[in-house]
Amino acid sequence: MQVSVENAGGLTRRMTVQVPPERVEKAVEEKVRRAGRHAKIPGFRPGKAPYKVLYQRYADSARAEVASELVQATYPEAIEQEGLKPAGRPQLELGDQSPESGLAYTASFDVYPEIELQGLDKLKVEKPVAEVTDADIDKTIERLREQNKEFAEVERESADGDQAVIDFVGRLDGEPFEGGSGEDVEVTLGEGRFLPDLERALVGRKPGETFQVDVSFPEDYGAEQLAGKTADFEVTVKSVSEPRLPELDAAFFQKMGVEEGGETALREKVAESLRREVANAVDQKVKTQVMDGVLEANPIDVPEGLVAQEIERMRGEALSRLPQQMRQDPEQAKQLLPDEALREGAERRVALGLLIAEVISDQGIELDRDRVEAKLDELAAGYEQTEAVKSYYRNNPQMMQGVEAMVMEDQVIERLLEGAKVKEKKTDVDDLLGGEQESA
Repeated sequence: MQVSVENAGGLTRRMTVQVPPERVEKAVEEKVRRAGRHAKIPGFRPGKAPYKVLYQRYADSARAEVASELVQATYPEAIEQEGLKPAGRPQLELGDQSPESGLAYTASFDVYPEIELQGLDKLKVEKPVAEVTDADIDKTIERLREQNKEFAEVERESADGDQAVIDFVGRLDGEPFEGGSGEDVEVTLGEGRFLPDLERALVGRKPGETFQVDVSFPEDYGAEQLAGKTADFEVTVKSVSEPRLPELDAAFFQKMGVEEGGETALREKVAESLRREVANAVDQKVKTQVMDGVLEANPIDVPEGLVAQEIERMRGEALSRLPQQMRQDPEQAKQLLPDEALREGAERRVALGLLIAEVISDQGIELDRDRVEAKLDELAAGYEQTEAVKSYYRNNPQMMQGVEAMVMEDQVIERLLEGAKVKEKKTDVDDLLGGEQESA
């Protein structure tokens, strides 16, 4: 078997394989004879037709089968012979298959990049240090109250923060347009979730008031027939309600999952939640800096096949968060999330995956099974039936692989931090969490 490899640019290799005719013809002959054992050919008893007759009848189909089988058999042989490491499946192209020439085919594929790790001892990390204070707890409790506010009707002019219930009809050039009307629509003033001109016009209005307002649509508005246009809206204010925050009483504490201990217990729960969020945020920021440092010190080409797979995986992750009907049409999914929008992130993921795999190999890092069990405990802690949850993970290989990957990633980060220059920086909790702490 003759093999030649051509560098087609970057990581792409074009490998040509020539299987000698004697190997091909031997396989063809075996298939023809096997087919002839039970062949019913006019003029001959079953299984007694001469080979020449059998060859004329079955050679073409036998040669096609042999070609497929020999490609599958010889491709791994050729890869091993040339010492190549393909990344993904090859694109195959069959060449000459005449009895005199044997079998020729070409396989095009990307190979894994050769990686020589550099700069791991020069990583720099700025580690945030944030202490949860009483002020942070107060802010979080106020956020919880805000999230659980209720609205009560008032007989006064509306102001920012109020909720107005309105009916409206929009007209373009004097004619109503599709989607331009609504009844009993709730608008919270100041949130910026409604058309800006219309929302601003609602401030200072009283219940029962009807008014006209011109509303300009942005140039990039979703409905093309309205983009950049100005419509006339007739609006009726049916009610105005003001926000009222819940009192810090037993009902509110119970709603927050605090059965006993009142405000003191709530503050302790909020503090615990904030500390957990702070720890996670610190870990994530440190991890991101380490990964960025490894990537910056080790720029590598990435196999296009792996990038394509990662794009599909990222698209699937994003679609899983969309309504069911939007996930069913593959073409619509690609329009919503085109390859170009995902490529940069996919290339980063692939590059980091290859580099981290090299770090694991280079540093001899082995998965810590005790830490895997600890991670399972952590994941199951939020559920009542913790053992059932852990059993569910253990019986699902794909989910267990995800858990093991998280643990291994933590181990890699810890190993890299051993040689990194870490500088601590005091940070406010609000700055660290972006002012968007989750509720306790």
